[in-house]
Amino acid sequence: MLSALLRLPPPLREELLPSAADLFRQAVREQHRRGSWRTLSNLAVRVDTEPGLVERGTTPEEAWATYWPLVWATGRARDWERARRLWQPLSAPARAHAPLLAGAMDGWLSSEGSPAPELIAPALDRLPLVDSLLGIEPQSQRVSLPPPRSLEEVEGALLALCALEPFPVFASRAEAWARAAPAEIARAVWELAGQLAARELWLRAAEGKGHAALSEPASLLARAVREGGAPEALSAPTLQALRVVATGLARTVVSRIEDAEPLCALAQAATLQPSAQAWVVQAVSGLRFEGAALPRALGLYQELLTRTANAPLWARAFLAWCEQNPEAPNAPGWLQEGLGRLVATESSSLLSWLGGAAPSERMELIECVASTCAPDLVESWVDVCWEGASEELRRELSEAVRILLDRSRMKQGGRQLERLLRGARNIEDAERMLMELEGAMEQAYSLMKLTGDGLRIWRRFAPRVLTYQVEFLEEAVRQASSDAEAWDAAVRYLEAHPGNTGHIEAIRTMELSGREALARRILERWLERRAAHVQALAEAVVAAERMNTPCKYLHPVMEAFMRALAEQLPALHSPVVEQARALAHKHGFRLRKRGASRKKKAASTPARRASRSKKKPAAKGTAPRKESERSPPKAVSPEEGEESS
Repeated sequence: MLSALLRLPPPLREELLPSAADLFRQAVREQHRRGSWRTLSNLAVRVDTEPGLVERGTTPEEAWATYWPLVWATGRARDWERARRLWQPLSAPARAHAPLLAGAMDGWLSSEGSPAPELIAPALDRLPLVDSLLGIEPQSQRVSLPPPRSLEEVEGALLALCALEPFPVFASRAEAWARAAPAEIARAVWELAGQLAARELWLRAAEGKGHAALSEPASLLARAVREGGAPEALSAPTLQALRVVATGLARTVVSRIEDAEPLCALAQAATLQPSAQAWVVQAVSGLRFEGAALPRALGLYQELLTRTANAPLWARAFLAWCEQNPEAPNAPGWLQEGLGRLVATESSSLLSWLGGAAPSERMELIECVASTCAPDLVESWVDVCWEGASEELRRELSEAVRILLDRSRMKQGGRQLERLLRGARNIEDAERMLMELEGAMEQAYSLMKLTGDGLRIWRRFAPRVLTYQVEFLEEAVRQASSDAEAWDAAVRYLEAHPGNTGHIEAIRTMELSGREALARRILERWLERRAAHVQALAEAVVAAERMNTPCKYLHPVMEAFMRALAEQLPALHSPVVEQARALAHKHGFRLRKRGASRKKKAASTPARRASRSKKKPAAKGTAPRKESERSPPKAVSPEEGEESS
């Protein structure tokens, strides 16, 4: 009932609170009578969310009586923050009616269960004398268990400690014993403490507790494995505990730190056993961490990658680091070293992961590696993956080459900018120069001719990547020493991109590089392959307009389209033909009837009428020509003037 009640909106909850609070207080009294402290600590969580469960519809005295066992239950569970909050309603009446008790409680809560004796003694002195006739027995003092002094004492001491103390106390006391004991006894303490921690984790998981409750035993088990030298006795319990935690996840994306902590702690411990490494790596590679879980996951990735070279694990680690550090200029050394080992020994697994990854993840990894790893490492990575890559993957890998070239330009441009700023006389002068250069820097970098390492990278990859991006065609034309070399690069690009977009990109590339003759040549080739094909020319017009092609190249395409349209017999036109026709009209192109020549248009109107009246009749047996059989109209360009009928 409580879960449903607390999910209600406040107005509805207020209507039900009085009756619900009465039932809640009865439940607290019953659980207190039974000594069910664990249930009471769960009820305390509800009160911390909705205090009205205790205070609504009752007297202050009854509310205080309900708060009292809840404070003790949260204290026994070592939930000290919540215990202090629940103590607040009791603090004022306790100071008014029992100041010594209030002081003792304040000391107990503030010290989190270890109050100073001087705070407790005054309250204990005021207790009445024990009268055995009343059936009251003095409370026995807690036995302070001594640490084990030999191997034979380890089992008895740890089992007694586990039975008498709450698990957090047991964990801290066992760790203190192990750190203070000789090496042989310490190993025995860690081994048994790890086994008891695994038992506690299974019990909590069987009770349906969340991952937050599993963190304490998982942390102790992981410490026991590390500090105890990864004993063989803890190998199976650690792996089983890791499976329990992993299977308890709601999905394969881990975003909460309370879910990530036990999982990462156990995975780091399990990988210390060589026999378990393969399973751990496979399990972690199948998960994706995000949000608050990323810092903890990166620590796990780093430790695993120092022990094994695994492409899926490295890829997950790199993607996680990119998400955590989107603005970082350089990847950390452990990730770059991991890539180096994979390139040297596991190139096939790298290619396999790239081929099977989701396109968005693959592109994110390629861009991040190319932007943050050492250039020579990126070159080697592209090299080993290129040979067996599919055409689609090669296209995506070419993006890494483009990023490397941009990095080279930025480095080259940075050196030029540094030399320029050295001439500034003061800070104001430098700021002014930067403001003037800011708008032109990006374009300047894109047009900058490669030198040094950038030129070496280009010569290494140019034959492979030329056809994948127009930026590579632009670079090939910039690096070409003659028109013939630039034309060969354009032909290769157009063979891979024979459509309208490829031709327009090639024309603009030649135009920007100052090779206007080659741009005209590409235009002629483009129109020649679409001559007299109205649909193809219409698509070319629409594409050229959409890509903002300069008018000196756009108008010939429109003229060719209108000429082909004029020679076509009247027919229904597709939407793209009508769109191209509208664009041509917008630029001043019109259709002119073939018979309307410039000389006839220059003749006077009466003369045209007279010529029409003197028309010879049709020969005997010959029918007059129908309108549909007359010559189709011709195209008129803007340069020829408006000559439409």
